[in-house]
Amino acid sequence: MTIEENFRGFYSNFGIEQDPSKLRHLFDELYHDDFKNELDGTHTLDKVQLWKLQTIVIKNGTVATVLMFKNAKPNVVEYKIHFKGTDELVGKTVHCAYELMDGKICRGRAVDESSITTISKATTATANFNQVQKSAQALFTLFDGVPKPFDEEMNKAFEALYHQDFVHNMDGEPLNKAQWRERLNTFAETGTRILLLKFEPKDEVHFEAGIRVINKNIDVVGYSRGTISGSTLLEIKPHEDSKPSYAMMPGQKVVLAEEHTHIAIAQ
Repeated sequence: MTIEENFRGFYSNFGIEQDPSKLRHLFDELYHDDFKNELDGTHTLDKVQLWKLQTIVIKNGTVATVLMFKNAKPNVVEYKIHFKGTDELVGKTVHCAYELMDGKICRGRAVDESSITTISKATTATANFNQVQKSAQALFTLFDGVPKPFDEEMNKAFEALYHQDFVHNMDGEPLNKAQWRERLNTFAETGTRILLLKFEPKDEVHFEAGIRVINKNIDVVGYSRGTISGSTLLEIKPHEDSKPSYAMMPGQKVVLAEEHTHIAIAQ
């Protein structure tokens, strides 16, 4: 197959296939391992970062329309591709030119300023979400079911995850950062386990998440929609629309009592 056929074949699946793993082989056939997009002369986008970005776009059902693909010169291709979907990470036309290596897209950059801005914003958002997810996993891993005080290690992980103006809107009235710390202190002392089940960016600053919370009284999966600020978590609130996307855990007990609501959907 030609490079154009590989290119059109890969992007024709956007909006149809929402499981990135099923498209990974097409991605690897198209992009060289040494792929690099020189965003602005200072920052670059490598193949690993590109795949993380593509993964978000694919999961969100974004449609990609190839507007133009041509051989600009020997071993150089130029293309325009328009992304359209519910996400805002990439919602414009991107115009790029790349050198080929071993028949694959390798090194180049966006041709126009708007494309550079679009790709840069998407790359920054992806990096921020990756860091928030990493920080959340680091904190929740410390809630391992063993009763313990909210110690220095937990506090360090807490500070890395939550913004100074963090607000938790899951209960009847909002909890600020200090109040939420006290809630987590209770979780730690009672030997609560917290498992991050799903973390899915929806646009540049919002994501949907699911967690499982387990202690001697409950075993529930919770649903939330979060807002980030940079690489920290700014706000959490219920997001009912996300419920159908989460499966009940085997043997899970459902707790409906109002006083347990914060535990069921805490993030």
